[in-house]
Amino acid sequence: MKKRSLKMLLSVTMAVLLLCSMGLTAFAAEAEPEYSISMASISIEKTNIGDSSVTNFNYAGMLAFKNYVESASSGRIEVNLYPNATLGNQQEIIQQCMQGVIEVGTASDSDLSNYYPNLQLFTMPYIFSDRYEFYNFLDGEYVQAMNEEIADTCGVRIISAFDNGGFRNFSNNVRQIKTAEDVAGLNIRCMQSTAYIKTMEALGAVAQGISFSELYSALQTGVVDGQENAPLVMLDNSIYEQQKYYSLDGHIVSPCYFIVSESWYQSLPEDLQEIVIKGGKLAETAARGTIASSEGMALTFLAEQGVEIYSPTEEEKATFKVAQEPVAQWLREEIGTETVDGFLAAIEASRTGEEAAYVGTSTEAAAGGASAATGYIVAIVILALAVVVLAVKAFRKKPEEEKS
Repeated sequence: MKKRSLKMLLSVTMAVLLLCSMGLTAFAAEAEPEYSISMASISIEKTNIGDSSVTNFNYAGMLAFKNYVESASSGRIEVNLYPNATLGNQQEIIQQCMQGVIEVGTASDSDLSNYYPNLQLFTMPYIFSDRYEFYNFLDGEYVQAMNEEIADTCGVRIISAFDNGGFRNFSNNVRQIKTAEDVAGLNIRCMQSTAYIKTMEALGAVAQGISFSELYSALQTGVVDGQENAPLVMLDNSIYEQQKYYSLDGHIVSPCYFIVSESWYQSLPEDLQEIVIKGGKLAETAARGTIASSEGMALTFLAEQGVEIYSPTEEEKATFKVAQEPVAQWLREEIGTETVDGFLAAIEASRTGEEAAYVGTSTEAAAGGASAATGYIVAIVILALAVVVLAVKAFRKKPEEEKS
């Protein structure tokens, strides 16, 4: 009797243990992420400012995104970070996002404009007076409509927008730049894009095409008088060691983005889509804040190193705007007068708290898209009718088949 009771006790115990182990296995399975995504960037994790080391703004955004998405999804989404160009250069990251190979990545306006030319609008000089005005425009309905068109046409969705390291400014060894007249005659190294070259020419400077890796020696030997870059970039390769003057004219500020694969995003359930979007907004906040604080540290460091920093007055800044129209005219020829003028009007409307409609794809292209959509619907209807006809025929044949 005792043996039988002991056997029953052992059997019950084993059953309970088996059920518990099954429960633990099920729990472990639930704890596994449903989605494991890759988030890639070419940026480094840290930026050195003198003896201090600060988090790079792109990496700060990546960390914020990972933290929010993983916690808000209760572990359903796992985010793996790949900075330092681990998964390729900027163009490769964008292409992999388009193909769905990488779920999330960073992109600059210049790289993304290869697939969406209207982003060249941001290369117009002196269209934003400060960072607040720039961010306010990025957050407005005009840019949001632009972003939707990018998602539709390029296969990547913009979930964060911030500036790519700050406003670009002039530095040189000849004289302090206070007005547009002070730029005239200077040999300035600049990015080799049409917009930048036209900006230099409009201000009377001589645009020089020199690789960034060779810039320090070019400044040291006097091949060029100066260059144009954001404060944080002045620290790269110790450019500041060869520049006496730095003027905060703020000629161009360009956007930088976190993008997600549109096909991957659309495959997510709605609750996870919302988490990704919110994660993007938090990443945006982290990147913007990191840029602003790091820029302040960089300017303080430059001043401590003997670089004379000058902030032009509003009246002095107004003199630089002569460079805007030549670039605007070039863009009108490239992407259309209506698009360029609509962009400038939208910026003015944003300053007064108004909104302007986005002028994106041309009317002809939009009409073509509508025709394509109509054709697609017609094709579906025809296919459905064909299926019905075949089904009816099959039904009529069935009795005959059963007789045979």
